[in-house]
Amino acid sequence: MGQNYYGRTLAAKALLSLSPPILLCSSRTDFEKAIADAGYQTVSLNLPLARALAGMTVSDISPLINDKIREALPQSEPVFLTDYEMLFDPRYKLDIMRLFMDLSRKNKLIVKWRGAVDGNTVTYSEQGFEDYQRIRISDYDVSVVI
Repeated sequence: MGQNYYGRTLAAKALLSLSPPILLCSSRTDFEKAIADAGYQTVSLNLPLARALAGMTVSDISPLINDKIREALPQSEPVFLTDYEMLFDPRYKLDIMRLFMDLSRKNKLIVKWRGAVDGNTVTYSEQGFEDYQRIRISDYDVSVVI
């Protein structure tokens, strides 16, 4: 299902033609320029989501987290998600890739991946930490640009 693309051989315009969600693991400035030029809105999710969840208990948050995330994103606009680390809070028990796939149904979604890539897996955080996740790309319908 998931597919790796190599940034060193991928043209910036070709990046925009990949199937969303796209995990952008490459830090090429021409990619970010192409994303901005294509009208993607850069979204920092942590602060608006933290505000929306303020004062709620984890048991209150769990059934509402997906809706609160959607509310924090612009409606029907392409999104370049750059700041989303709080989604990895283990108390929320989110399947991050499934969430990205669901979000990309309403918004074209490119995610600036903050973890590592190793072949068919992406990781977030480091082993031994509560927020560590190791995700097999082939289990999800995502495009990964390395």
